[in-house]
Amino acid sequence: MSTTRKDFIRLAGMGFAGIVLPKKDLSVSVTAGQGIEGAGKKLSTYRIILNGNASESEKWAAAELQHWLFEISREYIPVYNQDASYQGSKIVLGYNEDIKNRTGLPEPAFDDESYHYFTADGNVYIYGGRQRGTMYGVFSFLENEFGCRWYTPQVSLIPEKPVLLFNQCDHKEKPGVQVRNNFYFEAFDATWAARNKMNGRMFLWNPKYKPNDGIFYKEQPGGEETYWSVHTFFPLMPPEEFYDRHPEYYSLINGKRIYERAQLCLSNKDVLKIITQRIKENIRKYPKFLIYDVSQNDWRNPCQCDKCQAIVKREGGQESGIMIWFVNQVAEAIEKEFPDKYIGTLAYQYTRTPPKNIRPRHNVVVRLCPIEACVAHPLNKCPENKSFMDDLETWASISPHLYIWDYVVNFARYIMPYPNFYVLQSNIKTFRDNKAIGIMEQANHQSRGGEFEELKCYVLAKLLWNPECDMEEAVNDFIYSYYGRAGRYIREYFDLVHSLVKPDTHMHIRFDATDKMFTDDFVNRSLAVFENARRVADNKEVLARVELTWASILYLKCRRQPVLSRNDGTYRKLISIVEKEGVTHFAEYRETKESFMQFIESAN
Repeated sequence: MSTTRKDFIRLAGMGFAGIVLPKKDLSVSVTAGQGIEGAGKKLSTYRIILNGNASESEKWAAAELQHWLFEISREYIPVYNQDASYQGSKIVLGYNEDIKNRTGLPEPAFDDESYHYFTADGNVYIYGGRQRGTMYGVFSFLENEFGCRWYTPQVSLIPEKPVLLFNQCDHKEKPGVQVRNNFYFEAFDATWAARNKMNGRMFLWNPKYKPNDGIFYKEQPGGEETYWSVHTFFPLMPPEEFYDRHPEYYSLINGKRIYERAQLCLSNKDVLKIITQRIKENIRKYPKFLIYDVSQNDWRNPCQCDKCQAIVKREGGQESGIMIWFVNQVAEAIEKEFPDKYIGTLAYQYTRTPPKNIRPRHNVVVRLCPIEACVAHPLNKCPENKSFMDDLETWASISPHLYIWDYVVNFARYIMPYPNFYVLQSNIKTFRDNKAIGIMEQANHQSRGGEFEELKCYVLAKLLWNPECDMEEAVNDFIYSYYGRAGRYIREYFDLVHSLVKPDTHMHIRFDATDKMFTDDFVNRSLAVFENARRVADNKEVLARVELTWASILYLKCRRQPVLSRNDGTYRKLISIVEKEGVTHFAEYRETKESFMQFIESAN
């Protein structure tokens, strides 16, 4: 579907127009000395100028700039190559001699994601590293100078202006976090990720997905900083392949070699050889990834054999010492053939405590997971989180590369209210201040429909790029634009749900509707707020956004009062919303739409 004037949705009192994004990627072709002709369109006096050696992301950014400036003003700006003879006003994308002469600065490194845009002599200059820096500069220019927003893959906010005016500006930024991975279902959209300056990607080990297939693998312009898999012990050494002939490859538990919910015997030299060989094979097969994972299965039972436990005792840190000892050897073995690749591992559950007598090698990335943490309060201010903070600070001191695997949803009940917005910024700052090179914010990744998913996805993108940004401004920006006239009621509900967090409230990544923070009074007050929001919704599109957010309270009531909800229409309304919106997963593992329906329909 192409974008036309009828796609704009007027939002009351905002002076902006919401626009449904075009389904197809924008593209642009450029020939030396000749711009694209805008047949039948109002032609701008400006021209977009690209270098002859422009990168793919810079070419795509030129098409995006052309498209969005046209949507703002209905002025069509042709794109020219750098060697064109055009002498009029121009918007220059990418570093060139003119920028060098004006700034006195050398060309940024190819992978430098910082950017600089400025005006001079009636021209606009936008440049950064060619991989993604210039592209990020274009989107920030549109956002900062014109008020453009890309809230979700489907909905943006674009101002309408009768004439394009380029005010004097001189703006520089660099990312606050090097690798930024927003692990929401909505954030897998590569175009949305590029527009919101997200550059990280997680590869899930699942045979039904293939690299570059579907929503998981459509790569954004300029590529991504990708992390190959996780919990890889058994995917790399499947028990069905090895256990019958070599039970010694697997954990010794209570005097018996087992594989069910077990790990590998890391002191076994053959295990090291096989893991190293298979990591090399995967690097050759999937060469685009930056980090290749060698990590424990997602359960406990590390090997208790004498050789393994001797290494555990020697290196310290419970089981993290032997893990780093093993992973260091894999990293050393792959370095000669793959000097630009890294081996990643987890500091997770039984490996979270740092080792005392060994350090990760220079090409090892430690991925630390605060899975036990309280998320009602900032990590560095809650007594429950002291042990994690001690571990974080120690890992930061011994790791050349520390990567955080964070958690931002209720994994037991994706849809249910989860008032954790006011820890997000503080925790990201804490990770940054402890030298994290990357942060992955794990959320509901199997389907859309998580509590405040669209809002949280957008705000996390802002925080990961700039941990010092005004989060309250970002929240209000989204709520009052995305929900239109209903925004004031959505904000009222947002404040109501976050008022549930008290100094003595402790909330973790799994809890249920029976938690003491929830009361019937809270449910009833929330339902009343949503009735007001639904009543004033601008149109059916905005009403659908309101109702998807409303689903959080409907679900909570269904869980708390299943019989009443089945009889008074609450359950039917919830199911109609989730079916219309394509919500299939209500929890990470055990609850789908179908299992939830069985629970409600069998309640008595």
